[in-house]
Amino acid sequence: MNASPVKVGDHVTLPLDSLAVGGETVGRHEGMAVFALFGCPGDTAEVEITEVARSFARGIVRRVVSPSPDRVETPCPHFGDCGGCQIQHISYQAQLRHKTAMVRDSLARIGGLTGVEVADAWGMENPWFYRNRAEYHAQMTSSGDVILGFSRHHTHEVIGLTECRLQHPLSERIRQAVVQLMARVAQSPVERAALLGVETLVSFASGKGIATLVCDGRPPFVESLAQGLVEQVPALAGVLAARRRGRTPHRSPGEVIVGEEHIVEEIGSGRYRVSADSFFQSSPAQAARAVELVKQWSEVGEGEVVLDLYSGVGTFLLPLAQSARRAIGVEESAAAVRDANANLRRWRAHNVKLWERKVERILPRWADQGRKADVVILDPPRKGCGPVVLAHVARLQPRRIVLVSCHPATLARDLKNLSEHGYACRRLQPIDMFPQTWHIETVAVCEGAQA
Repeated sequence: MNASPVKVGDHVTLPLDSLAVGGETVGRHEGMAVFALFGCPGDTAEVEITEVARSFARGIVRRVVSPSPDRVETPCPHFGDCGGCQIQHISYQAQLRHKTAMVRDSLARIGGLTGVEVADAWGMENPWFYRNRAEYHAQMTSSGDVILGFSRHHTHEVIGLTECRLQHPLSERIRQAVVQLMARVAQSPVERAALLGVETLVSFASGKGIATLVCDGRPPFVESLAQGLVEQVPALAGVLAARRRGRTPHRSPGEVIVGEEHIVEEIGSGRYRVSADSFFQSSPAQAARAVELVKQWSEVGEGEVVLDLYSGVGTFLLPLAQSARRAIGVEESAAAVRDANANLRRWRAHNVKLWERKVERILPRWADQGRKADVVILDPPRKGCGPVVLAHVARLQPRRIVLVSCHPATLARDLKNLSEHGYACRRLQPIDMFPQTWHIETVAVCEGAQA
């Protein structure tokens, strides 16, 4: 076996060529691929090697020898420490180009798909202050104070924020108020350590928001903190509390302490109730463009049945139901189904049936029963649908499948699986819902041989 040309701790200078999934920039040193954090395609940079595997290495840009014309100054004082952003140092138009290229590369390299039309990514008019949801982590300082922020790259260490230019300003006001109030409502460092995080959800339509206090158990300061927040932040419509043990990823459902448990958001001309525990697209403006595209590419007819898997609060399901004979949504989150039922009443959608089930459990039964669907919408979590779900989708014999994905790699794998079942992908449209980060939403349309 040939020895690696680099080892951990080495500093190597190399040109950086492209943006990779994860936000690193890729270059080559003596034939080995090097993934460099904080690089910009077009840079020549000195990279410190932090990890070496058999066929690649990872590192961090320590010095830019020759900057790319796409490299820009970053407005955020935390960039480079905070893990919330990865590519803020790349001009926004260049971000869109590189994200489009990343989708195309994933299709070819992972999916083995050629001849697919991939349009240029749709960008945001304003790529700042666009997020409607924040998940701030809490941590104690050596002096016993609470800080709220995001984790440092690849660590659990929390960076205490002075600002975040991705979040809606109300989220930031809530974060600042929590930090100020904790010194007053929690008397000791031990008590303050029970606050594990704060989650916010803001309506761009109304300017109102809700906050969820995530705690280890139910500390005595929760009620006082909640009351203080709604008094100090008038736009805060409600405060909830949830329980979590340490750094485990899952928390309990939120319990209302003060005020409301949901917000109402607008996507295009439609209004949706969204609760703190429900998934909803991070940018309402870009979500509206995605909804219109899904409607256009679905081409649902009056006599047709549309099936929306991972249907959430009804973001795609309700607009599509307006054109269909019958619409069916499947969603495993109880909170999202409650919101979706409220939205059915709001939209007066009488031709919609909702199922609170896991997609992978209900689909095989439907396929065994010989059920059919004319159009299937798939909007899975980041891990994608997977081969089992897609095999059963194909058994429903839809004429068209529209897949909405937030991860280029799992998108490519899912499209490859669909092609093996006779559903060829014709067109993809990347939609940037996550400026300053490597993430990209993509809408893809697939047609069966019978279409």
